[in-house]
Amino acid sequence: MTTGQDERTRERRLREMLNDELDAAWLYDRLADFARRPHETDTLRELAASERRHAKHWADRLNDPSLLEGPRRPSWRTRGLALVARVAGVNAVLPRLRAAELEDIQRYRREPEAAGLAEEELEHRETLTALASGADGGGEHGFSSTGAASTFRAALFGLNDGIVSNLSLIAGVAGAAIESNAVLIAGLAGWLAGAFSMGAGEYISVRSQRELFEHQISREAMELELAPEEERDELLTIYRRKGVSAEVASQLVDELMADPAVALDTLAREELGLDPDNLGSPWGAAIGSFIAFSLGAIVPVIPFMVGGGYWALAVAIVAGVAMLGLAGMFSSLLTGRHPLFAGGRMVLIGLGATAVTFAIGSVIPVDL
Repeated sequence: MTTGQDERTRERRLREMLNDELDAAWLYDRLADFARRPHETDTLRELAASERRHAKHWADRLNDPSLLEGPRRPSWRTRGLALVARVAGVNAVLPRLRAAELEDIQRYRREPEAAGLAEEELEHRETLTALASGADGGGEHGFSSTGAASTFRAALFGLNDGIVSNLSLIAGVAGAAIESNAVLIAGLAGWLAGAFSMGAGEYISVRSQRELFEHQISREAMELELAPEEERDELLTIYRRKGVSAEVASQLVDELMADPAVALDTLAREELGLDPDNLGSPWGAAIGSFIAFSLGAIVPVIPFMVGGGYWALAVAIVAGVAMLGLAGMFSSLLTGRHPLFAGGRMVLIGLGATAVTFAIGSVIPVDL
């Protein structure tokens, strides 16, 4: 490789890291806007400022301060994460941000021009962990959006289910009687039945889970009332396992146990791994799943409301595939998979299910 090629490769690499830092700064500023408590807002603003300092480091290395000027248009993934945080709460995107910081740590440790940025990114990751758990003292319990995050995930996967199941149903009936009104009737029935089934299933699931968590917390409250010394010893053991010295752990536990409400809240978090303020919303999950499934399921039905025949089936498949691709790409914001992989996988699954059900419908000897 020539010297000119080396320099171009270096410039491209540094520009990529600079853009990633500017994206991160933009995102942290947006998250600060969505945070519910002053301490959370301040912490996220500090993270944004730190990322801008990192961006300046790369601009200085490129000897081009103008790279930090002008309006900023973040990547679609960054804007998507901001949208998820706005809808589902900041806590919904913290795991993905922690993973991104880990990737930056590994990249900067390999980068000869990174100076001490790897260590600073490690501090960012620890800060995000503390924010997610409330361990940094920021607010009473840190970010309170776990329930919203669960609702968001249920809605996203409900959308996928609606598209795949109803498109497959319509294709199967179309294979048996493409010119019959039975296709439209089946599509409408599949939409309504699936939406109510998804909503009811999510409600029962989350309601049962919430009741289980509430029972565990109430049992913990009873144990705290009847055997406070046992609960004190359990908390002491937990903090000792975390590396807290015996003296500090004993003082901390004594202060926590002085207030029964604080003691119960701490036991629920430390011993049970639960957030008493966010045990999940049954109605939120049910309504989210119902709406999401409906949005997905109605797409392949619309062409048969306008007309029928193979053209309607073709339009339904194209529309369904487009929706599946977008839904899969959007899900990559939560899963961390490449958006093209996530979108392509959903498209292949949807097309495969549609083809199989159409083939089965085509060979069934019925007259609708």
